Amino acid sequence: MALEIKILDYGDIELESSFLVLGRDCGRTRRVPTYGFLILGGPWPVVVDTGYRHNQIMESLGMRGLQFHENMIENQLARHGVRMGDVRYVMHTHLHIDHAGKDELFPMNTTVLINRRELEYSVSGLMHPQYPAPDIKHLIDRLHTRDALRLEDLELSGMIELFPGCYLEAAGSHTEGSMNV
Repeated sequence: MALEIKILDYGDIELESSFLVLGRDCGRTRRVPTYGFLILGGPWPVVVDTGYRHNQIMESLGMRGLQFHENMIENQLARHGVRMGDVRYVMHTHLHIDHAGKDELFPMNTTVLINRRELEYSVSGLMHPQYPAPDIKHLIDRLHTRDALRLEDLELSGMIELFPGCYLEAAGSHTEGSMNV
């Protein structure tokens, strides 16, 4: 069976334009969508990125979160007949505030999979507001629970195949440990 990729709409973020490109369109507000992805057709449902925790956390960066009931991850999954407990892996392209905020909603038997270098960078204290403490602390809790967190060393291993048709590789861009899925 072929893999299917479904878009999960986690809401939008309003932000000052120069946050996206330093010095460009200063003072202008932009609205940016926040998406995740659901991979179906493999051995189990897999989620790529979980969006931001809640609207208020975006205020810590001077942004406005626009996440409503229909944007909640459980509701986005339900649109495709998937429940939180059905998901085998949650994979993160990186751990910024708008990508890893809903991991704690998944049971501990759902494995969160990230590139080790990204976890190292996220706990370093650099770019602190982009890596909110609640999101990162939850990953550390998973680290101490068997099979709840899986770290890949993609810079060393090169591309790996998680299951037929689903590959992971170090992105080498955006953040120190970004991962392509």
